[in-house]
Amino acid sequence: MDARERVLCALNREEPDRVPTFEIGITNDDISEKIMGTSLTKGTLRAAWDMRHRPFWRYLRKRRTMKYSPDLYAKSVLVMSKIGFDSCSLGVLLQFTKCKYPTWDTYIDEYGRKFQLKEYSGTEMGSYVGGGFKSPEDYYAWGSIDPYHPIRERIYKRAQEVAGDKIFIMPGIMGFFESTWEIFGFETFSKLFIQNRKFIERVFEDHKKLAIETAKYMMDLGAEALVLYDDYGHKSGPFISPKDFRKHIYPCLKEFTQTCHKRGARVLLHSDGNLNQILEDIVKADIDALHPWEPQANMDIIEGKKKYGGQICVVGNVDPMHTLSEAPPEAVREEVLKLLKNVAPGGGYILSSGHSIHPKVKYENLMEMMKTVQKYGKYPIQIPEKQI
Repeated sequence: MDARERVLCALNREEPDRVPTFEIGITNDDISEKIMGTSLTKGTLRAAWDMRHRPFWRYLRKRRTMKYSPDLYAKSVLVMSKIGFDSCSLGVLLQFTKCKYPTWDTYIDEYGRKFQLKEYSGTEMGSYVGGGFKSPEDYYAWGSIDPYHPIRERIYKRAQEVAGDKIFIMPGIMGFFESTWEIFGFETFSKLFIQNRKFIERVFEDHKKLAIETAKYMMDLGAEALVLYDDYGHKSGPFISPKDFRKHIYPCLKEFTQTCHKRGARVLLHSDGNLNQILEDIVKADIDALHPWEPQANMDIIEGKKKYGGQICVVGNVDPMHTLSEAPPEAVREEVLKLLKNVAPGGGYILSSGHSIHPKVKYENLMEMMKTVQKYGKYPIQIPEKQI
């Protein structure tokens, strides 16, 4: 099987030739330099939005950033392809189709979320620092986002061009809940959710329509699977009550998945946090796969496979905060083997980190994860007891 066939087989809850691998993204310059001999950010991202000795706006302006975005995303996909991943997401929303620059080191993205340029373990990246809007008036003044902006097609086609058929690319689309609270910040969102519920419902609806229209655009371009980015929980539970989730978010998620299914595409939901209280509802919304079953948030992927393996494909969840970042390679191998033994049998499983390849992930640990799944992930799964 090639990468595409392997991933689609798993998304259909079947057994491919071996357990496929997926990553939502890589933001690690050290690994990029070891794999490609080049940085993810210093050659492309910096050219677009660093050069600290000059005014920030000159380099983080719309034209320059739009010019570099396709190459930056393509480079990230190429790095993941060379690492050996079978599939990855590719953010086609969250671009610079419209943006503002309040200070030299901050920007507001096309949704209205405020980011600041920061360095993490040698990698420079934009870090969310708050909402760009303080009121409904700010939201209305910002205006709508164009789901059909040509930058989205350029990013997708450029990534396909550099990666070829070595990695199965799933366009990544922002969801409805996370995008709504982040444009205001959680405190302002919470106040509006209580005091002006109809307005927040309007924003949910706007973001649902944007996600659906962008998905249609990507499917028109040939996308067979999409990743929906929408964090519903923090470390100890969902951001809103299960009752409010069912009333406001579940219908949006259900409509999104049904739209994609009508065109034959699959939906992988990426949602961090502890989702246990709303997991039943998420599965009922007809998603095809759930990622990442965050280890740090008490998400048990083994129990998840036992309970929901007949309904969804489970994707995850090697611990990126400890195992991939701090533990020795032997611990990585042990964790991967445990997942292969307990989650992979019967199919419907894709191995990945429990979030992403962030700046603190060690190169040798990532390589150990890939080596182990490629050696022991062949179906039928047969792992010698001495290896566990």
